[in-house]
Amino acid sequence: MRIFLGGSKGLVLYEDEELTQLHSDPLLSAVRPSPGRLVAGTESGSILVYNGNGDVRVAAKDLGKGVEGLAVGADGTIFAGLFPAALWVSTDQGDSWEELESFARAPNSDTWSAPWGIPLVSAIAAHPKDPGTVFAGVEVGGIYRSRDAGKSWSDLGLPVPDIHAIQVCPARTERVYVTTGEGGFCSDDEGFGWRQMGRANKRQYTMGLAAHPSEADRVIMSAAQGPPPTWRGTEGARCDIYLSTDAGRRFRTVVRGLQGGVRRKALVINSKVPSEIVFGTSNGQLFYSNDGGETFDEEATDLGDLRTIVFA
Repeated sequence: MRIFLGGSKGLVLYEDEELTQLHSDPLLSAVRPSPGRLVAGTESGSILVYNGNGDVRVAAKDLGKGVEGLAVGADGTIFAGLFPAALWVSTDQGDSWEELESFARAPNSDTWSAPWGIPLVSAIAAHPKDPGTVFAGVEVGGIYRSRDAGKSWSDLGLPVPDIHAIQVCPARTERVYVTTGEGGFCSDDEGFGWRQMGRANKRQYTMGLAAHPSEADRVIMSAAQGPPPTWRGTEGARCDIYLSTDAGRRFRTVVRGLQGGVRRKALVINSKVPSEIVFGTSNGQLFYSNDGGETFDEEATDLGDLRTIVFA
């Protein structure tokens, strides 16, 4: 298994149980826009580019206080979600960036808020086939969709505005999954209507989510007892991993009671080998499944606060 790990210990390549430190800046997000290239967002608001030759360079800095989310569109455009809430875009594989100023004028943007005082763009999801369609989530402010690559935006009216993660289902692209602080949600019509997922699940503070690349109804999701500030201490996050084979209508618990929580980009499926799923926790544990998420084994520990994982 060869994966990139990003978190409090920076950017690390994990390969065959060996760790290679690539950059020390703490990370929040990462994507692979093309083979051999990784684009990563840091906790300090910089964009890093790794081209597979061992060197990591800073492509942009001071975009904000943190690059919370990254997504690659169908035409290779890279979208970046920022803290404070803003969107930036790159059309050259992450080498240069410009702000999508239209997002600041999105409907109801004057109502965005956050418990910590400043809202952020917590999640970005690009349509895998339509380069004009992109989704953005604001914590706390709701989920938005653009049909024109970010020139204009529509508020999709999700009943819970505390957005954590968004994914367009690759096997059925009209289906959109969202995790929030009050459970997971699914739309089967590109965001016009929503249904809550996993009402019977014990944990409802949902964060990480991954949809299977070819089985349209298979989705895996993490949920903790409460928000990240409560994940410390003896009780920890009490985080569970849930697996559904009917698009979130029912779930089975496949991992119970993790002390560390699973963050929004730290649960991923290998698109080339979908039986492989990995997730990382806020207390540095890495887990691996080779049976589509039916079972997981601990792969490594002491990896810091893991915030983003990308299959290499």
